Amino acid sequence: MSVALTPGRAEAGFWLLLLLGLGAGIGLETDWGRQMRSPVMQVAETAPAFPKPVLAEPFRLPPPDRFLAITMRPLFVATRRPAPIAASPEPPKPGMQKGQFTLTGTIVVAEGRFALLIEKAGNRSRVVAEGKEINGIMVKEVTRERVVLSQHDDTEVLILRTNNPTPRAPAGPGVAPGAPAGIPGATGANPPPARRPALPRTWLPPK
Repeated sequence: MSVALTPGRAEAGFWLLLLLGLGAGIGLETDWGRQMRSPVMQVAETAPAFPKPVLAEPFRLPPPDRFLAITMRPLFVATRRPAPIAASPEPPKPGMQKGQFTLTGTIVVAEGRFALLIEKAGNRSRVVAEGKEINGIMVKEVTRERVVLSQHDDTEVLILRTNNPTPRAPAGPGVAPGAPAGIPGATGANPPPARRPALPRTWLPPK
């Protein structure tokens, strides 16, 4: 029984022979699959020794006298001279706080001189002898008309001011003119008024 050779069978036979030949070539090149195995890498049992790093010397500043010439003759200054050292400013001197007191009277007697003051903060009356301090301020001088306060090389003069200079009765012995009653030698802003002398009765002849 014979099989008829058709064009389709001839083409199929051609591709079959081509595939068989290609497979045979690959088999011969790879020794039929034995050469396709990857070789096993052998791992070293001990780690390789690394060389010990050499450390650099620690940094040190050069001695100060090495740059002495540059310091004495700066390169970036036209005069090649170091800048003068500026003097430190002086601290501000403490000042006197004025206007703390009001003078209401003075006492000038043989035992001493006293200033009658009113402290504005709190409206308190204070009596301070000459040469004493009040709130850190010294009463430097006390006269009948004024008081001189001093602090930190500064002074303040308090003038005794009277309201109305009305005529007063002549003072007795040992009493200063215009002194308040009961305080010999004292002067004040508001002295008590003097009593008027009694007027003599006028005598008339009988009719």
